[in-house]
Amino acid sequence: MGGGKMLAILHFINVYGTIIMMPIAFFTFLPWPVRDIGQALKKSTGKDNWLLKFYRILMKIHIPCGVYVLVVGIFHTIFASINHGWGVNLGMATLFFYLIGFIVFLFRKKIGPVWVPIHRVAEYVAIAIMFIHCVPALPIIFGGIAKMIWHNLFG
Repeated sequence: MGGGKMLAILHFINVYGTIIMMPIAFFTFLPWPVRDIGQALKKSTGKDNWLLKFYRILMKIHIPCGVYVLVVGIFHTIFASINHGWGVNLGMATLFFYLIGFIVFLFRKKIGPVWVPIHRVAEYVAIAIMFIHCVPALPIIFGGIAKMIWHNLFG
């Protein structure tokens, strides 16, 4: 495979992998508010509800979604830095907080029960920074790329 073709494939992975990263990152954040609301409803009604069932589904995909966000985030950071220069920016800050959340998860047994709030705060901060980082690209994504995908899928 030629260098130009490989670069095009890497660029494709970078662009499309990061476009779907934001919704996937949202699914890593979603379990906690869903669980909290579901538990509050259960307390008032005394029964399980659809939110608690949805929470169990979300927790099954939480780690795979987190791995996707971390791997694609690292790839995107490296690829974007090679193309646009290395430096401290919102993308690097996002990756930093995701790495903190991941490291806290890895050392959760040594850290003890306090690992969960640290992990959550790191994730909340990472998602907030990622959203701010992505805002300038949203018109491009929804105005051009999403339309192109829609037309390719549905003619």
